[in-house]
Amino acid sequence: MQHFFMLIFFSFWGGVLLAYIPLYKRPTLYFFAEFFKGVAVAAAALFFVGTPTALVVAGFGLLAGNLWFPLPHWKKRESIYGNVSGLLLFLAPDLFLLFVSWVIIIYLLRQEPVNEIFMSFYLLLPLLMLLTGKSDIYILFSTLILIIVLIDNLKRLEDGLKIAIKKAGWKILCNRQPVLSPACRKNLRRVGYVSVVLLLLLAFFLNRYVYRGFGMQVELFRSGPKELKVVALTFDDGPDPRFTPLILDILEEYDIKATFFMVGKHAEKYPHIARLVEEAGHEIGNHTYSHANLLQASAYRISNEITRGEEAILNSTGKRPSLLRPPRGLYNPTVKEKAREMGYTIALWSLSSNDWLELRPLDITRRILRNVSNGDIILFHDSGDLIRSEGGDRLSTVLSLKPIIEGLKEQDYIFVTITEMMILSGLSGDI
Repeated sequence: MQHFFMLIFFSFWGGVLLAYIPLYKRPTLYFFAEFFKGVAVAAAALFFVGTPTALVVAGFGLLAGNLWFPLPHWKKRESIYGNVSGLLLFLAPDLFLLFVSWVIIIYLLRQEPVNEIFMSFYLLLPLLMLLTGKSDIYILFSTLILIIVLIDNLKRLEDGLKIAIKKAGWKILCNRQPVLSPACRKNLRRVGYVSVVLLLLLAFFLNRYVYRGFGMQVELFRSGPKELKVVALTFDDGPDPRFTPLILDILEEYDIKATFFMVGKHAEKYPHIARLVEEAGHEIGNHTYSHANLLQASAYRISNEITRGEEAILNSTGKRPSLLRPPRGLYNPTVKEKAREMGYTIALWSLSSNDWLELRPLDITRRILRNVSNGDIILFHDSGDLIRSEGGDRLSTVLSLKPIIEGLKEQDYIFVTITEMMILSGLSGDI
């Protein structure tokens, strides 16, 4: 976490200091100066950290400096379009090329002001990110950009609404004074910015809290015997055609058996990958069919998710799972009751790699090796994203796996599956 806060701090002040480059003294080059700021901050984040999340965090810091400029400036901020364009070059090069084409084509065909063309593109940015399969954190960041664009253009939106009302023939409404005064719009912008920041931070830390777990629940299997130097490696959200085979190769190299908690619809989508896991002798658990949040689900939805997940895994691998891991470790009494009725043992974890944050491989390795203890069940992901169950970048997980295994071997740890861990704990599988 300290890396993220440092990244926000340095990108914030980096963006502030870059605002004093000579280009800013020439209004005609203002956009290019802003573009340079975005490029510089994004390039620095990639060089020093090198993960997708780092790009977004650096972008967040840069936009914060742009929105809340702390020092006297020769010119008032005009827009975020230059900053975002520079960031977009690194966030999504394909969308950056689309953006350039968008500006050129619309300007040549319609001769609209460039700012209007920029705004029209960034209003569509979240949808474009989604359609091109970008990571959830990119989609959240582009949604933040959309909100900023909307808030910054309240006057234009209000004028557009008045024109639409006038065309509709409602002249009485059209003749009224502006709905929002300049002071009201200013305060609304402040409230909007603060609300968006608070919502993003809430979502981020809620995810972090969930993946750290809720303590040692005695009715669930969460760790093995503390007197034995054993650990269990587990991988959630797969199978995935990009990362699962790479993980399997590493486990085979070190002759380690792990436990893979598969999402049913992913097993349906990639049955050949699911079979590779089973053929390699790894244990397979049920992670529900659609990675649904079972905490607030009805009894019928819970049963359906478990049953469909089981059927998909059975059809793909030929084996029925006996372990259940609720998505994000969230459960309620109904989940426990349905799991027992269906012959499942709920298996959680005691140590998370936090790889869902898309940390650097070095950070993931250090976290595991510094915090591991006897009997730990270690949580990794071979698929999944911040919100969706698929689409994230798990390359850091793959790159951290070898040094983690070698480090644990140096500490004389033995690798077991969860079922083997349960046997060592004196459990038969029913808790």
